[in-house]
Amino acid sequence: MKKDMKTWTLTLVLMLGSAALVAQDSRLSSKEDAQGGVYRTTIHSGEFYAKLTSFVLANHEQVRFTADDIMLRMTRDQDFLKALQELRDYRFENLIQALNVCASHGWEVRSSTVIEGRSGPEQHFLLARPVDSMMPVSPWLEARPSDAKGSRQR
Repeated sequence: MKKDMKTWTLTLVLMLGSAALVAQDSRLSSKEDAQGGVYRTTIHSGEFYAKLTSFVLANHEQVRFTADDIMLRMTRDQDFLKALQELRDYRFENLIQALNVCASHGWEVRSSTVIEGRSGPEQHFLLARPVDSMMPVSPWLEARPSDAKGSRQR
């Protein structure tokens, strides 16, 4: 009698486990793209990152706001995209002005460091801007241009 009960219990556990695996697999497969990767249409909160660099060149302070082009594909917020392009193109008078302008657009300083550059010390600031939603990007799934030998560039 105990042997039969153990057999039934083991059978029930195996059936429940296999049912759970099948249910999980069907849930994931409904979200797969054509190449087999799981994707999401939007991420409901996150941050964009950029860099602010300050250095002295020919006795004039140079400040540069650097943001990756991939951000342009991650949001459809036209106000953010316009402000981002303006920040990238604008020539700031000094570091304090750049930090204040970036703060007025929602950018927050996450970290800073000073390194020795070619023309002296450079100050680097990692900036983050919280966003309500963004679209995920997968650059590794996109076609890359081939070089002359036909192999992919990295």
